[in-house]
Amino acid sequence: MRFKKVLAAAAMAGTVALAGCAAQAEAVGESVEPTASQPVGNCTGGFEGPWNSTPVDGDVAGLPQETVTVVSETGQIFDAMRRDPDGTAQAVPFDELDDIDYQVKVDPSWPKNHAVAIDTATGEVLGMFEIPADAPLCEWVLKPSAT
Repeated sequence: MRFKKVLAAAAMAGTVALAGCAAQAEAVGESVEPTASQPVGNCTGGFEGPWNSTPVDGDVAGLPQETVTVVSETGQIFDAMRRDPDGTAQAVPFDELDDIDYQVKVDPSWPKNHAVAIDTATGEVLGMFEIPADAPLCEWVLKPSAT
């Protein structure tokens, strides 16, 4: 009988600890500032933020279904995301970026050397992020025609 009580107490403690982790992850997800993705060597491949993430609670109401991230000076798309029917954010493979049906309109007021995240359904700018000087965009991100 004592063994069952110890086992039940351990199970309860584990459940409480896991619930605390989930609550902490959800809270962190709401307050996380967009950041450059993990650099590859000394360069950046993309940016991560609430617009191209999957919420812990699965509620994607109000989040974009598709986004692009572009170079502020040229409008070149170098990163994109689409949501699956279940709301999961999925990166668009690099070799499929040309298939995105969205015309970027470069705004001359956008600061130079920035990445601009855009909701393709509305054209709304979701965020602008300085491309780190010590980790510029990776060459593989930029097409050969980009300057």
